[in-house]
Amino acid sequence: MSIFSANIPLLNTFLKNFASCFSKKQMAVFTLVIYAFFKDYKRNSLDGMAKATHTDYQKFQYFFSDSKWDIQAIKRTRLEIIQKQRTTAPTKDGLLAIDDTGCPKPFAKKTEGAKWQYCGPLKRKEVCNVGVGATFVSESKHFPIDIIPYLPAREFPGGKNNPPFKDKIQIALELFDACSKTMDFSGTVFDSWYATTRFLTHIHKEGKIFYSEIKSNRNIFMRHPVKKTMCLVKPDVLSHSRRIVTLIKKHYWDKIKFVKFKTTDGSEVSHKTYSFEAKLKDCVVPIKFVVILGKWNKDDDYTYHILITNNLRASAKMVIANYLLRWGIEHSFKELKDTFYFDHYQVRHINKIERYWNLCLVAWTLTYWIKQNAYLAKILETKPTTFNEIKQAVNSLLEFASTNALSKNEILADGYFKIKSKRLKKNCAA
Repeated sequence: MSIFSANIPLLNTFLKNFASCFSKKQMAVFTLVIYAFFKDYKRNSLDGMAKATHTDYQKFQYFFSDSKWDIQAIKRTRLEIIQKQRTTAPTKDGLLAIDDTGCPKPFAKKTEGAKWQYCGPLKRKEVCNVGVGATFVSESKHFPIDIIPYLPAREFPGGKNNPPFKDKIQIALELFDACSKTMDFSGTVFDSWYATTRFLTHIHKEGKIFYSEIKSNRNIFMRHPVKKTMCLVKPDVLSHSRRIVTLIKKHYWDKIKFVKFKTTDGSEVSHKTYSFEAKLKDCVVPIKFVVILGKWNKDDDYTYHILITNNLRASAKMVIANYLLRWGIEHSFKELKDTFYFDHYQVRHINKIERYWNLCLVAWTLTYWIKQNAYLAKILETKPTTFNEIKQAVNSLLEFASTNALSKNEILADGYFKIKSKRLKKNCAA
């Protein structure tokens, strides 16, 4: 029995929601695992988590590897907790953000799914695991909905032709469909990599709005201002006569509008924009294009951006504001990795990795639940605000509860630390 059996009502109120997902013994280990995520590690591992909670490593290993519990039940319960309170629930004006993230594993040789592929956090290729995620984002809140592991084609006999193989777009489609059935949101936002004809068409057919950006090699089917006919124009090509930015500056300067908006770092900027309706090559969806003549910020590598939406009535400012909400999913990924060691797992099989990821999401959600409801304001003199501050505060509560339990129980203290001195045991129990 762990010292963390000490009663902490705030945490127990949250965790008891998951009681139906586990047996009694599983629930005890599950509780310890979640508590373990609130400890600090130089490098997290199951062994480190077990030691941090003074628990047998074999119990942790069995819980992650062989114990029978349903990931889908955990996912449903976690989202039910979020949705049943106004402070944490999604709002109709929010968006569904979809993106992927990588967990670098440069020395992994036998980890399933860890292959040489593009790793978003590193902005280059590396041996890594990749997960495709969906996050609710709005101006006031964001929370991860789900993260699905992606297995590269070379993990399957026959590669892409193997029926179980799913590319990232297919996973994104399934996430979109699942979220559409269970959650209210005003649109979907994603970066240029996901702005494929396949994804755009599916969202449009489902009667949903999308906001995205297009790559510089995408063909735009539009009316040419000189040729006076419909033709294909690329955002950035060698021939300046068919480069959209050049055409706008030369022929539509009088229709350019200034739009003020807040960037991802919170600063307010003003950029020149030009909006028009057209279509992408091989895509039947009517699209509104918003060309932004300028960088997002000083660190941006691009001098212009082209945003797209199937909401033809949207203003340029609305399109830009909704697209920038996409950064909420990046914040979620960062919080999961920096605070809860999302990428520190040391398990090899993809089902175990997915289990680890989902338990990270539970720890994140506990923190979000505490933050949005300001529960620690009633307990602590200093109110923590950031995820890391809340994590440290929860860890302090755990240490206080465990120390208090040991100070009142000589046998318990002896069992954990194998204290030889009778005098010291007596003082600890005093």
